[in-house]
Amino acid sequence: MTKENKAYSYIRFSSNVQAKGDSLRRQLEASEQWAKDNNYIIADTLKDLGLSAYKGAHTKDGALGLFLKKVNEGSIEPGSVLIVESLDRLSRQEILKAFGQFAAILGADIKIVTLIDGYEYTKDSVNDMGNIMYSIMSMCRAHEESEVKSKRLKSAWVNKRKNAHLKPLTSTCPLWMKLNKKTQKFELIPDRAELVREIFDL
Repeated sequence: MTKENKAYSYIRFSSNVQAKGDSLRRQLEASEQWAKDNNYIIADTLKDLGLSAYKGAHTKDGALGLFLKKVNEGSIEPGSVLIVESLDRLSRQEILKAFGQFAAILGADIKIVTLIDGYEYTKDSVNDMGNIMYSIMSMCRAHEESEVKSKRLKSAWVNKRKNAHLKPLTSTCPLWMKLNKKTQKFELIPDRAELVREIFDL
């Protein structure tokens, strides 16, 4: 393997629901196909499964954070390629943070390939006005989408807490209980509750 043909595949999705779906397989197969078609070898597959890119959890505690650290240290060879499904996989943070991360990768002479639209970003290509504007617009859109989702989620929880005296916030409860969907009240599961009482007696 030479430095000219090393590629790194980055896979990320933020919710556990996506883990049960097709997101992982889709991203993996698309990355492998691009590498095969362009005569690259996947040196490593970086996975941040269930980590949000909106608040940067993937750069603090995830695989992308370790990759960025290696980029800064010079451990990732110039001429390598980072393959992602789209730019929003890399970041959904505010534009200054997202673009700073994007620029740091390109500045280390590492190409970023986005599979969804076929774009290839390099430290030279971003000097093109159209190319740089497209990348910035993509990052802005990703951040705005996540911000809207965040506000909607916060609003939903505010409403749930407001009506907590009428309806439980969640159906999650101790395993010896269950939520009665008709009455919206928690009830004991007789055999499990009896086992818990026996445990306490012992």
